[in-house]
Amino acid sequence: MKPCVLKNSAIQAVFDGKTGALSSLVCARSGWVIQEREELALSFRMLAPLPDRRNNPILGEKQTLTDVRLDPENQRLTLQWTHLISEHGGVLDITFTGIVTLTDEGLTFEAEVLNNSPYPIESISWPCIGEITVPCGVERLGRRDFGCPSMQPLYPKFMSERGYFGIDYPIQMAATPSAPFVLVDGETQGLYAGYHATTAEHLVQFTFELIPGFEYAESHNFGTVPKSKTMAGQAARIAFYCTHLPFFNTGESGRLHPIVLHPYVGSWHKGAELFRKWRKSVFTVPHTPDWAGKVHSWQQIHINSPEDELRCPYKELIKYGEDCRKHGVAAIQLTGWTIGGQDRGNPSHDTDPRLGSWEDLREAIAAIHEMGVQVILFTKYTWADGAEERFRTELKQYAVKDPHGDYHVYPGYSYQTPTQLSGINTRRLIPMCMNAAKWREWANSEFVKALDLGAAGMLYDECQHHGGAHYCFDPTHGHHVPAHVFSGDADLLRGFHEIADRRDPDFLFAGEALYDIESQFYPVSYTRIGLDHVPIHRYINPGAGMMIAVTGYNDRITVNQALMFRYIISYEPRNFKGRLDEFPKTMKYGKQMDALRTRYSEYLWDAQFEDTMGAQVTCDGQPFGTYTVFISHATGKRAVVVSNFDYEKNAEITVTLDSSASDLSVVTPENPDTKSSDGTGEIPPLSTMIFMER
Repeated sequence: MKPCVLKNSAIQAVFDGKTGALSSLVCARSGWVIQEREELALSFRMLAPLPDRRNNPILGEKQTLTDVRLDPENQRLTLQWTHLISEHGGVLDITFTGIVTLTDEGLTFEAEVLNNSPYPIESISWPCIGEITVPCGVERLGRRDFGCPSMQPLYPKFMSERGYFGIDYPIQMAATPSAPFVLVDGETQGLYAGYHATTAEHLVQFTFELIPGFEYAESHNFGTVPKSKTMAGQAARIAFYCTHLPFFNTGESGRLHPIVLHPYVGSWHKGAELFRKWRKSVFTVPHTPDWAGKVHSWQQIHINSPEDELRCPYKELIKYGEDCRKHGVAAIQLTGWTIGGQDRGNPSHDTDPRLGSWEDLREAIAAIHEMGVQVILFTKYTWADGAEERFRTELKQYAVKDPHGDYHVYPGYSYQTPTQLSGINTRRLIPMCMNAAKWREWANSEFVKALDLGAAGMLYDECQHHGGAHYCFDPTHGHHVPAHVFSGDADLLRGFHEIADRRDPDFLFAGEALYDIESQFYPVSYTRIGLDHVPIHRYINPGAGMMIAVTGYNDRITVNQALMFRYIISYEPRNFKGRLDEFPKTMKYGKQMDALRTRYSEYLWDAQFEDTMGAQVTCDGQPFGTYTVFISHATGKRAVVVSNFDYEKNAEITVTLDSSASDLSVVTPENPDTKSSDGTGEIPPLSTMIFMER
């Protein structure tokens, strides 16, 4: 059989006509031959465990196609394999149909599976690339993804992310839904692989393997990539697999959601744009209360922990509202208000009588709202507290169960006392099954309590993960066995929204460190960042409300980052246990910054975030990296925010905008009136300047 070719101006993909393996993959725009050696070509891989031998793989390279259909007009290739040969279980009655389509959006891999074998199919890797070569002129390759945007090294050194005792080859794995795409980033070009699904029906692991291993090991999980094509008699390469875990039981059929491959030329932004374009076409934007869509700031305060600080009675919360009114802070995130304090007693959202009555808290919230400050209640529905009698007698049945019938245990969080900080009496948290309708009923009954208290919204802490619990195998929950735990998150939120829409349509839904699918339900997310922060979340979702913690007593760097990346400020003095007047320097600078971006919201808030695309900044003739670019939605004019993160030295910078003949003006938080500028400026330590097209 002759090879099957799919080709356009961006991609050329060649599939073996006999085996269906991807024998060649080329970036047509740069000439990068990503899959080069035909002998390393792969198609798919499966795992079909036997009763007495779990590791029973089915290797696509050992199968022969039973049907192949190429539709040149629609650039569509259908590959079918039947009666698959497994490594240890003989021939199995499984039909795997792979559908590959080439469009301007990329090379899309979908599949249909019919399992008539007596064994389950736990995982299917599709597509597989037998090798990822290093482009000519590229000195290093790294992995970037939505969940881990900082570069993870692939070449010339490789970081392995699993214990070396459990693998043959060094390995990296990026899991959906927190990583809906990965980039093989060569800084000037790369490869995009995206999971294009609007639900979290199955777990997908984007997997890289360094075969046969490190040439020079610097530790058990870090070392150099072989520079030659062979090592120790084996072909040396980095292989890449998109591994779905659908758990198709015997007699079941199903499909694999699309994986899109697309090589790109340029920085990581060009790869991320591919996901940004797709998600914009399929995701809905959640309703945002008017106040939460404007430039504003929050304060987070913690009033109790599992070790019983009992810091502030409900009646005295008024003082925090007065602080916020004084400093122009729009909202309070109230943490530790529930019985037992933060991370104790979950999932209970009852008030704690030691802090006052239910009426005391409701009246305090109402009084703070009268001041023009919104109260957002910290909530949590992911866990049950394993130490609580209610878990042991009532809720245990709804816990996520592993294949052995045991519930998962998450280590929990330690607070305040030497005993708990040593992990001795820490509350262990039990992940609950979001696919169990009965559990969602429990969660609904707890959610209503925030509405009954009159809160303006909730911030659902740890909504983005399930403590390492991916699948639930409990046959009594009413879901497929097993079910991907994350697939129930959307059902939980739909239930919450239905309740809130009837009672308070402007109730704000906020969540911690959202994975991207959740952004359809939460208009505001909350996280913490550092100096190495890469704003890939902001680049993907430019208009979303994103909030960061500001904790330092002269925290100008984080406040500057809030400006650069269009983040809401969450003031958190004394690790969110203090009052706003405790860090006057941070408050002064933060208020100057928010006043500035309110005044110039057309450039800095109601604008498209482009990260560093569209401008260059230099300092002493060298590239200067700490800047971002915005494009006004109203006028198309650009602003460049340049920050100096050095603690001591001034930065003499020059800003150059791509394809621009406009005059520039410049402002700073301390001097907000515009002045004409030639694109140069001297930025003091820990300060920022904003250059705007007129």
